[in-house]
Amino acid sequence: MTSIEATAQLLREVFPQHRKYLHPEYLNWEYLRSPSGRVVEANLDDGIGRCGHYAVVPQRWMIDGTPCMYALSLNTAVSGRSRGKGVFRTLGRKVVAEALDSGYTALVGVANSKSSHGMVNSLGFDLVGPLTVLVIPPTAPRRARSFEVGTAGEMSGWLQETGRSALPESGARRVWDADELSWRLADPVHDYSVLFSDDVMAVVHATSYLGVRVAVIVKVFVGGSAARVDIVPLATAACSALRAPLALYGGRNPRLRFSGISVPTRIRPSPLNLIVKCLVDELDPTSVVPSSFEFWDFDAY
Repeated sequence: MTSIEATAQLLREVFPQHRKYLHPEYLNWEYLRSPSGRVVEANLDDGIGRCGHYAVVPQRWMIDGTPCMYALSLNTAVSGRSRGKGVFRTLGRKVVAEALDSGYTALVGVANSKSSHGMVNSLGFDLVGPLTVLVIPPTAPRRARSFEVGTAGEMSGWLQETGRSALPESGARRVWDADELSWRLADPVHDYSVLFSDDVMAVVHATSYLGVRVAVIVKVFVGGSAARVDIVPLATAACSALRAPLALYGGRNPRLRFSGISVPTRIRPSPLNLIVKCLVDELDPTSVVPSSFEFWDFDAY
């Protein structure tokens, strides 16, 4: 059994509700094929198999126009037979130290209700707060903004042209270029559609919840002269394209104007707590907080 196979087996044990870990290629794609670099991980094995895993994957970012490297914390898992022994703390601190030695600027992640306390108290992450999660009913078609379904190639071209102003020079934001887009769209588990208008581009994905088909808006880029864009027409277009009665959005984006039904933290499957850890002493820790961070920026969909 390879190391990745052992990790996948552990993740299936700890997160049986996540079917993505059943796909044989998912972790190879996520850990080894990103154009930003390979996974940084720490593992613990016992006589039965892998019993602990902590990982971060590299992401290219910019802070106030200056390129830097972040790492996304994800797939933290400890087998039931090894809990209460400090495994999470030991593996997490090992990975944080390696990221620091490798010159990463910051770590970022989205923590669930079980891991938030440990991330903050054992590994020194700062809790930014829960991400916005909205259920958005579509409007009448005659009021909807006009969107077209596009391709991955058109997505890259849009970012180079219309989308230049979608990537602000100030604040902390992730770098999306042709290589990053191609890799992210190649997720072997999730299928995506790309929607375009003159000054908005969005990536959407269809899923189901309690038997209801849902159009999930996983990433939004706003370009052109638009200061802020209403999310409802986009949600309407996503519902139409994916034949879903409802849309779902999760994240933060200063160029979107939100409306819809907010999903209270207490009834979410996860609180989706945004956490960050600055690894550069000379930086103000608040400067590494992402200005935009949506479902597609981590591994929710």
